Amino acid sequence: MKLFGDTGKHLHENQERKPKQPRSLDLGALSHAPIWKKLRVPAIVLGCIILLVLLVVLIYSIWEKPPETRQDKPNVQPTVAPAVTEPTKETAKPVVVPVETVSPAAATPDPTTQPTETPAKTGRKDNCYTFVILVYDQIYANTDAIMVGRFDTDAGTLDMVNIPRDTLVNVEWGVKRLNTVLPSEENNIDRFLEHLGNIVGFTADCYIVANLKALEKLVDCFHGVYYNVPRDMDYDDPMQDLHIHIQKGYQLLDGENAVKVMRYRMGNDNSGYLNGDLGRIATQQDLLMTMAAQFLKLGNIPNLDDAIKILQDNMKTNLDASNIAYFAREFLAMDKENITFHTAPERLISVRGGSYMEIEIDEWVEIVNEYLNPFYQEITADNLNILQYMGAEGAVSTTGEVIPLSSFLDYNQYVRDMERKNSN
Repeated sequence: MKLFGDTGKHLHENQERKPKQPRSLDLGALSHAPIWKKLRVPAIVLGCIILLVLLVVLIYSIWEKPPETRQDKPNVQPTVAPAVTEPTKETAKPVVVPVETVSPAAATPDPTTQPTETPAKTGRKDNCYTFVILVYDQIYANTDAIMVGRFDTDAGTLDMVNIPRDTLVNVEWGVKRLNTVLPSEENNIDRFLEHLGNIVGFTADCYIVANLKALEKLVDCFHGVYYNVPRDMDYDDPMQDLHIHIQKGYQLLDGENAVKVMRYRMGNDNSGYLNGDLGRIATQQDLLMTMAAQFLKLGNIPNLDDAIKILQDNMKTNLDASNIAYFAREFLAMDKENITFHTAPERLISVRGGSYMEIEIDEWVEIVNEYLNPFYQEITADNLNILQYMGAEGAVSTTGEVIPLSSFLDYNQYVRDMERKNSN
């Protein structure tokens, strides 16, 4: 007999078992957990920093901007018609025009059989900018280095071409060298760009006219440059207070010595580069390439503001701070393999005792189109105004203009006059 009756166990067994309900996340309890208390402040600070960085990047991207471009097509040069001798009655010959018999069917072409040609693309390439860099010599007279470049930010390529300072140019004065243009034009940079445009076929968008102090300070800003100096360099010029004494070999160059390596051409014993100024240009290009490779390191990004200020304080340019910042950011995003240096193809000539470098036009046109041309349309010799020396006949331009030999300075006579003046 059951003293307490039925326990009701079977009732519990007949009921369906209810699945366990998951516990809800108690955010309030979590926020008071010891670990969250320790991480809450650092997380808030980190979040604020990320927001601040994003805000700075946004403002910076709005502020920086590319420069304006100047042209949508190559230069158009005026051509000079060659002199034509009118024929006399005795020398004149009748002109016979051949008559071709054309069938009516052939005279009317069938439009369905005519091939359709896609019109050639013209105008300016997008995000493609041209620039000129001029570096003055120590006494701020003639331009010591002349470089023309193209920066294609879409392709991520930077091409620079050195034009030797003694390049023969079509100018009115007697010493027809490119490095005399700026001082002869009273330092008018726009006039210089016009003369340079005769050589490259367009007027560059941007220009930078810098003194050597700019390069010196820029190298020091990035804590020097490691470079393998190609030769012993010993040269003293008291007139310019220039003293170069640098040993051959791999070493860390500060700004002052980097500039001296770029300026060296000939030693005190008259030894130097076998090919003269072209050898110096090759060393300059190699050093600039080395500098670019080292400056592209991410560790140099904090020095960017200082570098921009150095450029602003030590150069004349049509770029404002936002343009420089734009180019600097695009430059830091590049691979060093996409930076190339070239030299204009030229040969050494002598005109009335003066040394000049004459451009090899066919090779030059190829270099211009491959590395400098910012247009879809190709640049040809018809877009240029370049002199070719013709000996006793003087020189002739690609425009057809003839330059008499007498318009060139007689350097031999000039030296004699200077010697006579000094002797008196």
